[in-house]
Amino acid sequence: MPTISNLKSQYIPGFENPMTSFEISTDDESPEPSEKGSSGSKNPWSNVQFINSAGDGYGPHATTLGDIANKIPAKPSLKKSCEKCRKRPDQEGTGYSVCASCKVARYCSRECQTSHWKEHKRLCQTRVKHAAVERDLEAKALRDKAPFVSQAALRKWYYDNVDIVDYTIIQTLELYKGRGHDLWRTHAVVFMLSGGTKGTSVAASEIKFHDAEAASFTTLARKDRLDLSPVYLSILGSGSRIILIFILNRETDLMAIESHDLPADEEWAKMEKDDMWRMHIRMRNMAQMMG
Repeated sequence: MPTISNLKSQYIPGFENPMTSFEISTDDESPEPSEKGSSGSKNPWSNVQFINSAGDGYGPHATTLGDIANKIPAKPSLKKSCEKCRKRPDQEGTGYSVCASCKVARYCSRECQTSHWKEHKRLCQTRVKHAAVERDLEAKALRDKAPFVSQAALRKWYYDNVDIVDYTIIQTLELYKGRGHDLWRTHAVVFMLSGGTKGTSVAASEIKFHDAEAASFTTLARKDRLDLSPVYLSILGSGSRIILIFILNRETDLMAIESHDLPADEEWAKMEKDDMWRMHIRMRNMAQMMG
């Protein structure tokens, strides 16, 4: 299999990105790829080489599709922490009990749920009302041959793709700079998603990551943006938890807003800057499809 070597990078006046030169070896005596690639995958495509010209914090270098596929650690579907005490459940388990009314909030015990009701009541009632309105919105969208996605579907995408979500949070909110960097206190992460077919109810499995960015709460409160009330964001936990916003096909009517736990103590030291994080997410998705 051809191999890439002697990578050199230089900036040329007038161009934003560096130019990377390299050599490709086609030596017939080079060893044949093993059944498993460098990433441990049994798929032969895992050894296909790419040039990461901008690098992921280490400068330009050769990498493989298998390495890209494993750049973002896989995680099981998210099991939310207790709304009261913030205790985290075993992520390999079934998770905590859910609020019977809003079907979103989770509690580790009856005591936590009971003592948290006064704080949770307003948000719970808002979610219940929105769920009732959603049924009418769905019926209208299907009649008009427009796309529709429920908050439940957006939430399921979030839970099922928490590995991508966590990686995006680290990059957009610059958590790799350490605990002292508190962009997360004043900004939310807005996920732009795509997928679905007009005139249908979009399932979580049809939704794909498109892009993401950090947006300040001040900007999000503007009427020409999302017109999000600071009070509502405060109820969700802004300032103490990470705020996430999921929007499908740039339709702000098709949106879900969630709060997300800060990283665990042991996770901070493992974070690193990745200049090519968007590419890693998209190439990872492609690798998974090929798998």
